[in-house]
Amino acid sequence: MMRLFRRGGPPEQRRPADFTPRYLPIAWKIVAVIAGLTLTGIGVLAWVILSQVSTVLNNQIQAQAELTVAPVARTSGELILAEDHLTLETLLNSLVEDGRVEHIAAYAIDRGRVAEAGSPPADDADGVWPLTAGAEPYRQEVRFQDVQVGYIEARIDSAPMQELMRNTINAGVITAAIVFLLSLILAIDISKRLVRPLERLAESMRERMQPGPDDQDDPRVVLRRDEITQLTEAFNTMAHDLLRKDQVEAALRRYVSTGVAEDILDNLDRVELGGRAVEGSVLFADITGYTALSQQCTPEALGRMLNEFFGPMTECIAEHGGTVDKYMGDCTMAVFGAARPDPDHRITALRTGLALLDTIAGINAEREARGERRVEFRIGLYAGEMLAGNMGARERMQFTVVGETVNLAARLVTIAPPGGLVTTRDFMEHPHMSQHNTGKLVQEDLGQHALHGLSEPVDVVRVHPSRTMA
Repeated sequence: MMRLFRRGGPPEQRRPADFTPRYLPIAWKIVAVIAGLTLTGIGVLAWVILSQVSTVLNNQIQAQAELTVAPVARTSGELILAEDHLTLETLLNSLVEDGRVEHIAAYAIDRGRVAEAGSPPADDADGVWPLTAGAEPYRQEVRFQDVQVGYIEARIDSAPMQELMRNTINAGVITAAIVFLLSLILAIDISKRLVRPLERLAESMRERMQPGPDDQDDPRVVLRRDEITQLTEAFNTMAHDLLRKDQVEAALRRYVSTGVAEDILDNLDRVELGGRAVEGSVLFADITGYTALSQQCTPEALGRMLNEFFGPMTECIAEHGGTVDKYMGDCTMAVFGAARPDPDHRITALRTGLALLDTIAGINAEREARGERRVEFRIGLYAGEMLAGNMGARERMQFTVVGETVNLAARLVTIAPPGGLVTTRDFMEHPHMSQHNTGKLVQEDLGQHALHGLSEPVDVVRVHPSRTMA
């Protein structure tokens, strides 16, 4: 389990409360990503728009220069050849005075500059990107009868264009700021809506997590991961707990029957001492001469021998719908109709007892084939009212059945012959038994027996195994 807080220790060692975040919340990350994408989009869009505007304005400047300088170039050829510099300067000054150009000069091929008007822009003049005051001048050749005699060089006044570009940039910046702020507000709102369930889950996880024993003397906060990491840890822990739960359930079914295990798991909040009166059957099966047998075997060999029989016997009981209540040394106690109501628990218990004798006979045949001695079981069976529930102490309890019915069945097994099943006559003559075909069973009357702990003798019968029972 991930540790969240380390607290405790003497008051004088505790540090002041630190309210700074120990990790970057996922909501902040979402906002940062959206803000970054928005800024990137605005920047790319601004670059594209300014590039397009710059191209348009430069084309306009070029077109204006061509329209302004072309007529001058056509009339300047004769003036340059005639060296009429005064007239040429007058022509150029008229263009500057009209505000169409900022600076214009005429050049002869053989003499250089011969006339000039206006002031050329300084190299460090202010400009607005992508338009600059020091841009390259426009040149137009001066020809006379198809022979170049000079050229005109002009710089168009770009102040209006600069102002237009400046206004465009300012408007773009304001628009971008507004869009960015709106997107930031929207991103914060969306991130909160998206992350709120995660925060609730993370908070719930933090509340459920307890500090470890090593955290009691250290007040430092060690959590430095975001909600996704916390939830990942929580889900990993949950998966581990679910696996652990399945393992515990599987282990529980090894110690108690499936019915009892399901009843316990379905009512974990009501597991308490006590029980309820039920109608059921109880079967005891133990080994004849177990005391002498145990003296002739080592503990390991005795354990292997018991497990060799108990395994198939338990499967046989479960296949017939019974519940193994407990193993008591060499004795197996099975219950029918206690964990789950079963109106046919008597005939079910009887069929199970006869099937157990067949199972034991098969195991003994395998043992004899291996040269090992036979182990004979005897079975006692009775039915009636009993108390079924949790018995013992609050700290340690066991689901079992108690009552006179259980005591009588435990006494009957002591008088059963080896390899035989005994019960009482009233068990075989019960009305529920008459509903089933038991006429083919061989019932051997063993007479009345005074059993220990009972005030009156009991009519005992032995029921022989039969595979023809319906």
